[in-house]
Amino acid sequence: MSDQDPVIVVGAGIVGTAAARALQRAGHTVTLLDSAEPGRATSFGNAGFLSLDSLMPLARPSTLKNLPRMLTDRTGPLTLHTPSLPWLLPWMARFALASLSKAEVQKGKDSLKALMIEADIAWKAEIQASGLGELFQTKGALYVYESEAAFLGTDEMRGLQANKGTDFEIVDGNRARELAPGLSPHIVRGIHYPNGTHTINPYRVVETLAQRFTADGGTILRGRVRGFGRDGHRVTSVQITDQSLPAKAVVIAAGRASGELTRLLGFNAPLVAERGYHVMVAPDNMRFDLPVSPPERGLFFTPMQEGLRIAGTVELAAPHQPPSWQRADLLIKHLKDIFPGVGGAEQSRWIGERPTLPDYRPAIGRAPRLANVYCSYGHQHLGLTLATASGRLITRQMEGEALADALAGVDPGRFG
Repeated sequence: MSDQDPVIVVGAGIVGTAAARALQRAGHTVTLLDSAEPGRATSFGNAGFLSLDSLMPLARPSTLKNLPRMLTDRTGPLTLHTPSLPWLLPWMARFALASLSKAEVQKGKDSLKALMIEADIAWKAEIQASGLGELFQTKGALYVYESEAAFLGTDEMRGLQANKGTDFEIVDGNRARELAPGLSPHIVRGIHYPNGTHTINPYRVVETLAQRFTADGGTILRGRVRGFGRDGHRVTSVQITDQSLPAKAVVIAAGRASGELTRLLGFNAPLVAERGYHVMVAPDNMRFDLPVSPPERGLFFTPMQEGLRIAGTVELAAPHQPPSWQRADLLIKHLKDIFPGVGGAEQSRWIGERPTLPDYRPAIGRAPRLANVYCSYGHQHLGLTLATASGRLITRQMEGEALADALAGVDPGRFG
């Protein structure tokens, strides 16, 4: 290992590619390593929304309280892949403990606020630096509610957003239908975020970042990691199928597969495959141009280049399980309920594995007991949103800067 060796970023989704770009701009020689083409895995199919005001950790008492109802609702936003249940039980127990701990919930709030403030700055800078302007639109976003009780359940969330300085407007059902023509008459409330930004092609975002990365001298390699070379508390190489790559430092940003890599390095990342689905439909009768989400159903309707994307819901599963395509069918049902008469023929469907830790906080920063290994995984629903912020934070830490106290909750060593 020498200072001339590259930093190797393992994982070429949005999180890894954004980290590679941040490190490159800081003057590091960087190799981006993945077994697949950049952006073709989970980053391909997200909802496309920069959710910069998601300040409520999903691991909290109200989520735990609602779990029985959600799990017994076959059309609800959450399901378990039944054959995976024995594998999931330890993760679920950890989730319950995190949800019931006031200290852990507060860490979630503190971490998310700090990360979202950083992400807002980081994305604006990256869009400009990497020429991504044509792929992003600031059209706002609209969250819609089907009952007054559901809307009132957002009191704490709106309080956190107001404290952060978020610009939003509470609207009635009629105003919601003006903002998003075609909404069902049964929508009673909405929250409009006028500064909401979304991408019209998530895959192209990663592809363009990767192209800019190579144009500026970065290297992209295809390969599957088989092990790591060590010299005491430093990693000196990354071993792939047919060669050993010398490394000055390593960034683990491989999504759900990061847990397999951390085991090779001697620490724990209890990640599950929080599977999400999307369906693309033709934009027939689509007269809205901003992302719309009914949070009770756990999904987004996002206008994109290729049509209308319906993305979301959660299926907890062990890795490498076959898709449950009835979850994609359910997305079409939700579209018909919320936007009756909107959307034409199905164009494609997709499944991806969101990498999720049991406390629903990402792991960002230096790995435990290793001097030159850094982590950026576990971003659950917020991978696109937090990618550029995570890359910038890791780059700063590699340059010797300590992370802010508010980010103590994302320490990669918290699981041992």
